[in-house]
Amino acid sequence: MTENEQKRLQMIREKMAKIKAEEKEILAKDKTRQRKERTRRLIQNGALAEKYLQCEGLDPKEFEKRLREVVGLLNEKGLK
Repeated sequence: MTENEQKRLQMIREKMAKIKAEEKEILAKDKTRQRKERTRRLIQNGALAEKYLQCEGLDPKEFEKRLREVVGLLNEKGLK
């Protein structure tokens, strides 16, 4: 392999490493965005559940109990 070919090969390897680093960064940003969207959705849905189930101030175990009751009623009526 000539010196010119070796230099060219090295440049290609450097470009590939740079592209892989960019890919990794993009994927990490997307994962962070998705996690933030999920967290926001969970908070919003939880707030709505508290509001409509009249559960403001209940501890998580009591909230779960109330939620199970509502889901049980929905299942009994076939509304699930």
